[in-house]
Amino acid sequence: MNQKMSLKKICLIFLSLFFALSCTLNAFAQVDDVLIVKQKAKTTIKPKAKPVAKRVDVTKNVTITRVDKRNRTTYKKTSTGKMVKTVVRKQVVRKVQVPLLAIQLRLLLVNPNGTDEEIDPQAKFLSNDRLRLSFKTNQGGYLYVIRQRSPEEEGEIIFPTMLVNNGSNLVKANYEYILPKNCPKAQIPNPGDCSLSLFSLEEAPQEYFTLIFTRDRFVDLPNDAKNSRVSLKNLMSAGKMDAKTLVGLIEDSNQDLIAQQGDTQYAMRIVNINAKDNEEIIETFVLDKSNR
Repeated sequence: MNQKMSLKKICLIFLSLFFALSCTLNAFAQVDDVLIVKQKAKTTIKPKAKPVAKRVDVTKNVTITRVDKRNRTTYKKTSTGKMVKTVVRKQVVRKVQVPLLAIQLRLLLVNPNGTDEEIDPQAKFLSNDRLRLSFKTNQGGYLYVIRQRSPEEEGEIIFPTMLVNNGSNLVKANYEYILPKNCPKAQIPNPGDCSLSLFSLEEAPQEYFTLIFTRDRFVDLPNDAKNSRVSLKNLMSAGKMDAKTLVGLIEDSNQDLIAQQGDTQYAMRIVNINAKDNEEIIETFVLDKSNR
């Protein structure tokens, strides 16, 4: 009997040690994964568009090849949540005549009375500056805007938002969307507060804004912002996006981006010139700050 009890105790001790070792190894693996993601984010979440002097005509139809992407509505989820390709009898290469994807960005500096004026995105910003972002696409599609304090940190999805486009991220061609706009006066009476307030210099010496403009909706990202809460912060946010997800979206893209002047002096238009994979534009803009 004593021998049996001793064997049981030994087995329990070994099982306990095995479990503890497994937990320790898993913890180390998780730490390694976090470090890998952070390192990837630093080198991946950054501006990619090459400035060009010669303009690309973003109204002209060209032949592009449609490419199915696993995170878009051309794919579907199984009951287990695994992404699988929609079943088709035959793989068909779809070539269509459409303009190359393009999106224009303008930065607007907001005055205390709520009026705004365009400003150079290359300017040095102050922590107390208030901004609005202006977007205009050359065709219908789906727009997402993610704001981060740094590439490694979790981002806030600030578009779609209940303050613009009735909370939808489906945008139409050649229409200017200004973010934020239409703040409810009952909760936000000061017009100057209907704006993006920059983080302090200590919190974030730079701020990162990543625009995602895509022909098809994403499956796992919010495509509308249904939020009845009344604070500006809540109305501005459709949720969070971690750096790993954003890195994955960028790595899955075969875009070839150029930057050219837009409709105004400081407007920047980003164009994906890769006709063989013209499904999205994913571009990051970095705002630099200074003490004065």
